[in-house]
Amino acid sequence: MKRRIITGIVLAFILLPVVVIPELIRVFDLFIFVIAIAASFELVNMYDKEKKIHIAMKIINAFLTILLMMSIINYFHRYCDESLTLIVLRALKMDLFLSPAVAIISIFVIMMSIMVINPNYTVADVGKFFISIMYIGVCTGAVTILRYFGVRFIVYLAGITVLTDIFALVFGMALGKHKMAPVTSPKKTWEGAVGGSIVATTAGTLIIFLYPNFSHLFHPQGSIHFFDGVFRYKEFTTVGKIFSAFALSGFLSICSQIGDLLASKLKRTYGIKDYSQIFPGHGGILDRFDSLFFASSIFLIFLLIEMNIFGWPLGA
Repeated sequence: MKRRIITGIVLAFILLPVVVIPELIRVFDLFIFVIAIAASFELVNMYDKEKKIHIAMKIINAFLTILLMMSIINYFHRYCDESLTLIVLRALKMDLFLSPAVAIISIFVIMMSIMVINPNYTVADVGKFFISIMYIGVCTGAVTILRYFGVRFIVYLAGITVLTDIFALVFGMALGKHKMAPVTSPKKTWEGAVGGSIVATTAGTLIIFLYPNFSHLFHPQGSIHFFDGVFRYKEFTTVGKIFSAFALSGFLSICSQIGDLLASKLKRTYGIKDYSQIFPGHGGILDRFDSLFFASSIFLIFLLIEMNIFGWPLGA
């Protein structure tokens, strides 16, 4: 426990400035690139438990993961104009045609071609690698885009996932009697899940609803509403604002728990305790950021839907 706490403090000390300080946005980009590559290797190394994977395939998998992540960021080029991804793509003259559709088709063709060329590479292997590429590529791309949309979105989402995780444990230990997923994650209970979501939903609702009161911390130019530049949230009635904030926060809390169970399901399937030992006491990238990764993709979908419905450009 002591090692876990120390690691958590060190991570917070490193990550908070990288995420929050605008001048360190490029450092954030590099951090996500490293996270994507490391998480890609974590998943493929997990597959080693069942069948030894050649290092060349692990490298190809990491490359295709980054390709998908970059294509997703490129799709939102209007809002991520200064990202390292777009700088690299423009230098390579790839920004005009690299879209998620192109990336997925390219990944499909490459995977199928390798299966034909390499007799040891089976249909089951294609499925494993495709899951790995989609999972890591989409989620890391979503986290990057949310940061460029505005640091408030990352802080809000991180708060939802952390509070859900902490209070699910607290309520589970105090009140837990009914197992939620006895095979996938034996320690999780319905009481813990509900308690964690109640606390996280309440906190998330307050963050959104009260954001104008402390928005100057992220926006020195003046007070704004949480969703300013996304949709007409400030024109909602008070009841409408509370309801929309409550519904979104509750849904993201549930999604964060689904992301946790998804990562646990994969570990159980391959008989491992942790994905790696990058973070002492916490495990690997996917052990630490599984909830945030999955919830970030759902949050991005929500914002994208609102953008398409209302047609408002996102602010900083």
